[in-house]
Amino acid sequence: MQHTSHLVIKPLIGLLATVKQATNPMLRNISGIIVDDTHNMITLADGLRHRQIPKTSTVFELSLPSGETAKINGTALLGTPAERLRRAKKLRW
Repeated sequence: MQHTSHLVIKPLIGLLATVKQATNPMLRNISGIIVDDTHNMITLADGLRHRQIPKTSTVFELSLPSGETAKINGTALLGTPAERLRRAKKLRW
């Protein structure tokens, strides 16, 4: 399991993701490739269809290209990738 703070500023499209926890029990254990990352939603393609998963109240497990997995809270992913990068740069200064 890898530290997840740097994942907030990385592009997520193309990574394999699994919903580990969600307030909606129908969303748990859904997995697929991330094909879209909007302000409040992540869209997963599972081979048959695209499923939109809200970022709030959700914990995702991401499979990284290095072969490692990382769990990340969806609230840390709120915002578009550009907004998350801007927010991270402000925190460092």
